[in-house]
Amino acid sequence: MHSFYNSLKSITPLQFVKWALVGFGFWIALLIMTPYPHYLPPDFSYGFLGNKSTYFYRSGYFIGFYAHIASAPIAIFSGGIQMSRTLRQWYPTVHRYVGKVYVAAVLFAAAPGGFIMAMKSFGGWSTTICFGMIAVGAWIATLAGWRSAKRYDLTRHRDWMLRSYVLMLSAVFLRLGHFFLRSFNMDLELTYQVAAWASWIVPMTFLELTIAAIHFRVNRTAKSLT
Repeated sequence: MHSFYNSLKSITPLQFVKWALVGFGFWIALLIMTPYPHYLPPDFSYGFLGNKSTYFYRSGYFIGFYAHIASAPIAIFSGGIQMSRTLRQWYPTVHRYVGKVYVAAVLFAAAPGGFIMAMKSFGGWSTTICFGMIAVGAWIATLAGWRSAKRYDLTRHRDWMLRSYVLMLSAVFLRLGHFFLRSFNMDLELTYQVAAWASWIVPMTFLELTIAAIHFRVNRTAKSLT
């Protein structure tokens, strides 16, 4: 118990913010999952599936839909666990195992399923392109992160997996952005389109700036020691 309290005292403000954000993301992900009982079997009179009865089975949409909704929560929760430095440093075997679960969920189900769903997304060609880019980007980033780990290039592994996870969290950011933009009484379709693009462009821009700052600091420290 004493060591537990000591570990709590050692948490930095940045770590606190990180885990607060991860916890908030988990909570939103759980809220996203609340309609799942309406999806098995599909209830075409409810919410997301309301206008999809005409092509749900005929177009093969249902394959991507069920693959995505089954694997995306696994990716979000397993990816969030991987944010733990303690897990990476003290339980590397667990980190590798959870990482394999994340990689498999994204590469074989979440990203391909999301790409299929993008072809019939609400908002027309704009959101089709947007969600298609998210799916392809998440797949490429996850593969690059996995290959970097296999080569023991841990810096590239970290960078690529962070990109992958931010893209996976776009579903969370989409809900938050859509809720925020609706307060401006914008057209529903336009609101969804803006929220969709912002759901990954804004967090990815922030992430890339953060990665660039980290590399700059590391390089400057290395140069000062030579």
